[in-house]
Amino acid sequence: MEPDSLSNPGEAATVTPLDQVLWTVLTGESALAPFAQAWLALLCRMVPGTARAVLVLEDQGALAPVARWPENDPGTAQLNHIAEMALRERRGVISRPRPRGPLTPRTEDSRLSHLALPLLWDGTDQGVIAVECADLTDATARDAMRQLQWGVSWIELRRRRGQVTENSDKLHRGFTALEVAATALGAERFDQAARAVATDIAVRLGASRVSIGWLVRRSMKLSGLSHAVGAGKRADMTVSLTAAMEEAADHAASTLWPAPDDGPLTGRAAHARLVARGGGPNVLTVPLTMHGRVTGALTIERDSPFDQAAIDPAEAIAALIGPILGQLHLHERWLTTIAWHILTRTARQLVGPEHFVLKLTTALVTAIVLFFALYQAEYHVAAQAVVEGEVRRTIASGLDGYIGGEYARAGQVVHAGDLLAKLDDTELNLQRLRWIATRQQHQAELDRALASGTRADVNIDGAQVAEAEAEIAVLDAQLARTKIVAPFDGLITNGDLSQSVGMPVQRAQVLFEIAPLDSYRVIVRVPDNEIERVTPGGTGTLVLTALPDEKFPLHVVRVTPIAEQADGGNTFHVEARLDGTSPRLRPNMEGVAKLDAGRHLLIWSWTYHLIDAIRLGLWSWWP
Repeated sequence: MEPDSLSNPGEAATVTPLDQVLWTVLTGESALAPFAQAWLALLCRMVPGTARAVLVLEDQGALAPVARWPENDPGTAQLNHIAEMALRERRGVISRPRPRGPLTPRTEDSRLSHLALPLLWDGTDQGVIAVECADLTDATARDAMRQLQWGVSWIELRRRRGQVTENSDKLHRGFTALEVAATALGAERFDQAARAVATDIAVRLGASRVSIGWLVRRSMKLSGLSHAVGAGKRADMTVSLTAAMEEAADHAASTLWPAPDDGPLTGRAAHARLVARGGGPNVLTVPLTMHGRVTGALTIERDSPFDQAAIDPAEAIAALIGPILGQLHLHERWLTTIAWHILTRTARQLVGPEHFVLKLTTALVTAIVLFFALYQAEYHVAAQAVVEGEVRRTIASGLDGYIGGEYARAGQVVHAGDLLAKLDDTELNLQRLRWIATRQQHQAELDRALASGTRADVNIDGAQVAEAEAEIAVLDAQLARTKIVAPFDGLITNGDLSQSVGMPVQRAQVLFEIAPLDSYRVIVRVPDNEIERVTPGGTGTLVLTALPDEKFPLHVVRVTPIAEQADGGNTFHVEARLDGTSPRLRPNMEGVAKLDAGRHLLIWSWTYHLIDAIRLGLWSWWP
């Protein structure tokens, strides 16, 4: 849009002094109101027949008129209506006057047309331009709308330039803050970082002195001065600096001295004292924050006044270096201080209005700890156990011989008198027959001696008959021993001769072991670290591997005071008796026995093994 194009179509191109003034304002004015008024005046001079116009732009989140033509024109209801319609429909709108009837009087309003064009940039409503014109034809209305479309590009261009300038300022502030943050990150200790940052800020902002303070136990401590100035060089100046920092920290906002014309003077007394004692003369203090809390302050003193171009970088730097310095300070604390900080922070979270998950978790943990610390339960000594018959009878061979037959084997239930096995008795029977024949022969000789012989013959023959009868009795006894029978009702726990028929056996060789079915004992192998808690007369419960669905009560009879190695540790045999029996029980069944050892706290029951191991380890380690 050039100045020589301001004349109406069909007229000579002329440039009036007013046009030059308006173009000067349009191209050189930075304020919105003069720019908008000049732009609207130029636009209305380009659109033929313009009676009035209004420009509405977005300002601080709301749409409001920023320029009217002519100036101070109140506008009309129709003009406001067409502007609202364009905003609502998000498109250009033209309102032409209705055709006149033969009886309709001709007035000024009946010849007015209205045009409106919304300003849509980046998909959002930025404003609207509405124009009221007289005597517009269809062709001139299209030309007028085209002029509006071309003209609004000036508004968009100004807005884009403003955004570019603003983004450039933000980018510059961000780069400055990042460079200062890099300086802080390059230091190894908190005090080194504070001094380096203060010096860097002083150079970048042209300050005579930059001070960094840090809150320690609710009081401000001077931690760094620019250009390696000693913090204790002037005690009165140090006090004034820390007072000014505490003043800004209390307000949690940047504090400037001298105060701006539109700013309050209250809350700047410490800054005034600092300037009175030789500081400044222009002072800016910005709080340093970390996790939403004020942790320190940054005080900048310089000779030239602070404008917004200096305040914004200072605040950006403070926002970035606050957490960095905070982390360095946290890492240099004593462990006790860190623990106290964590404790107090957690306490504040617990009594504060938020952190519901932490509160619920703490309540649950506290309830669980109290439950385990106060609740008492019966403690049980658990150990491996085996069921044995109370009486176990060993059946051995009564004489030397050979296995003649087997009739029972291990695992079989037998009754008293049942034949278990038999030794080969063939030789014994032959010997018995021979001695029977010998006895009959001697008996016949004895009868003849009694009839006709002498007394001496009678005595000799009688002795021979008695000898034969004695041998027969011995053989009968031996024959009886060839039958292996069950001495009582029970279960054969050991012995299987099915593969030994015909094999020789020796006298007293064990053939079977039998345990009764109605009398049992339990052998519990208690570890040595638990044996002191088991006493005779104590009770318990036995659960067998073969019968996991049944519990057998028992009581302790005796504790064997001799340990033996088993399963990689020392165990003591504890003998117990079952208080009840079951037909399902069998000798040599194994399981787990739990012996009652008194009531103890539940937390003690779960931790005493660990405590004993720690005690033993400490004792073995201690010199």
